[in-house]
Amino acid sequence: MKKFCIITNKSKDECFEVTKRIETLISEYGGTSVSFGDPLNGEFNSSPENIKTFGPQHEEALNSCECVIVLGGDGTILETSRAIGEREIPMVGINLGTLGFMSCIERSQIDYAIKELVEDNFTIENRMQLKVTSSSGGKKSTCLALNDVTVTRSGLSRLIKTDVIVNGQAVGSYSGDGCLVSTPTGSTGYNLSAGGPIVTPEAKLMCITPICPHTFNSRTIVVSGDDKVRIVVGEKKKLQDTESFATIDGQMAVRLNAGDYIDVEQAETVAKFIRLPGQSYFNVLNLKLNG
Repeated sequence: MKKFCIITNKSKDECFEVTKRIETLISEYGGTSVSFGDPLNGEFNSSPENIKTFGPQHEEALNSCECVIVLGGDGTILETSRAIGEREIPMVGINLGTLGFMSCIERSQIDYAIKELVEDNFTIENRMQLKVTSSSGGKKSTCLALNDVTVTRSGLSRLIKTDVIVNGQAVGSYSGDGCLVSTPTGSTGYNLSAGGPIVTPEAKLMCITPICPHTFNSRTIVVSGDDKVRIVVGEKKKLQDTESFATIDGQMAVRLNAGDYIDVEQAETVAKFIRLPGQSYFNVLNLKLNG
């Protein structure tokens, strides 16, 4: 690889010291790079229909680059993944955040990593993405998710009821804080905290996990990547105007009321993640969970 696009979370690299260091290394190894700040200008929690796309200057860089280097944490990678959209450009994350499950390169490995990238010494993992369509008040919107989509109660509501339907067949109803659908990549996120399983990232499946259900027999349901999942918000209780929110990758929210629903299925495109020699998913997992 010779042509790179660097996406930097400005709050993690305020003076762009790490960014400039990477630019210098790429140049020294015979490559070229273009650098940008946050791809969505740091505006999270917007609804899917208001997602900002790259401007013309970003488009030109993306159309010619072979790899996107993301500086930040998992949130920046999720943001960048949606901004790239369906381009399927390989990404690699350099962790400037805290845990960083999706960022396989630490600060101490930057020199080594850039050399390996320029010399094409790496493998590419294809990660499943979700196509999420929300239907709220008769209005529909669609977006991609790399990690998960959650349906959770609003701040003032008590419990919500979520009805899970797979391929048109009722699976179960859960009363609690909500329900989520996770990709294998997202299995180490909210899904894990809610008691769901860890799944290797290249698997093609979805985890449906109740969130704090008020029953002892509610467990994660694992379905095929070819299945179609619908989560319907159940009837609301008195004095609860807004029942819940659907949240995509923890960064975009859609307000849902009783009877509204989200449809989740495997997207046609994948997110491409770069893994360097000597790195394995389980090594990274053990480092993050036990380090």
